[in-house]
Amino acid sequence: MSYQGHHHMKKHCPVLKPIVCEPVHVVKNHYHKAIQPIIHPVEIINKHHVIPVPVHEWAVAETDQEGQMGNVGNCCGRNRRR
Repeated sequence: MSYQGHHHMKKHCPVLKPIVCEPVHVVKNHYHKAIQPIIHPVEIINKHHVIPVPVHEWAVAETDQEGQMGNVGNCCGRNRRR
């Protein structure tokens, strides 16, 4: 502030040298957005499990055998009518 209009002071008052005080700090904060990447690591673990599944199979063995001949004599034998 300057006191240039000295008309309110009387003429016999001397003009004094001003005293300069330490400045008063007024802080005006301004905020600006800045992108901050945040990484979230994800680890996928694929677990493979073996489970038994029954499958029924048959092992077939085939053999040939000679059969018994029946009583062939009976067909041509005593009980045969002529």
